[in-house]
Amino acid sequence: MLALNQTERRSHIWQFALLYLLALALPLGASYFLFSNSGLVDENARLRAQLSQAQQEQGQLAVVFDTLSHRLQRVDALDQRLRVESNDMVQGQLVTANQDNLNAIVTGLNELRRDSAGMQVAAHRQIARNILRDFDLFRANRGTIDLLRQELGKTGDAAKGSEKLAMELSQAKQQIILLQTALQAASQSHAAAPAPVVAAAPAPKPKAGGGAAPMPSVSALMENAMLRDQLAFAEADCLRQRGLDYKPSSRERKQLLEQSRTAFVKLLENPATADMKQDVEKTLESINTELGRPARFFGLL
Repeated sequence: MLALNQTERRSHIWQFALLYLLALALPLGASYFLFSNSGLVDENARLRAQLSQAQQEQGQLAVVFDTLSHRLQRVDALDQRLRVESNDMVQGQLVTANQDNLNAIVTGLNELRRDSAGMQVAAHRQIARNILRDFDLFRANRGTIDLLRQELGKTGDAAKGSEKLAMELSQAKQQIILLQTALQAASQSHAAAPAPVVAAAPAPKPKAGGGAAPMPSVSALMENAMLRDQLAFAEADCLRQRGLDYKPSSRERKQLLEQSRTAFVKLLENPATADMKQDVEKTLESINTELGRPARFFGLL
């Protein structure tokens, strides 16, 4: 038995089916055309490659940062030890270790400069350039610090040398005073000594023009000559030590060394003993070296 509205029901079913198929066809067709396009796949692959490259570059920068930070910490620790260390051997070891760390920093910067040329991310290249610029400034400042530290060490050595030279100069002055006193005493004793008298021999007749003065002994003459040479040596060496107190390039240093050299050359013309001659020649060699002349040149200019 058929329904009374069978025809209407059939028409309504067909209408629903057509609307359903039409509604289903629209998203299916859009999905087909959307996912069948290869551009989206390529874009996705490109973005994945960029992300992988960025992560790799970030890893490289992180490794460089860690290495440079550790090196800087070591340099700072060695600098603090150098400020309080007084042993020269330990200071040399610390300076060598510090230079090794600085060389390692330079090597790391060179590697960063080479790697930054191939970086794809602009921000990473900018970060690398900033790091290189900052460390170039650090190296320049570090060179200035090392230079100032060397000058400070030279100043300390110069102060110690000046104190030593001042002490030697004082000793030389005391020696000069003692030699002058001994020379005066020897001269007075020889002048006051009576002439030797021989009882058995007859007195010689005086010649025309007056009698002959008593002659001093050979030992007395040798003693006087040695005292004069020692006094002249001490005075010339005092001039040399005074000249060494001045800076190497100063005019006063050169003048005092020239005066000392002239005094030693005059002393070398007629030394009392061979030992005195050797001492004068050795001293003249050092003075000639200071003045930039041949070491074995013992003449006057």
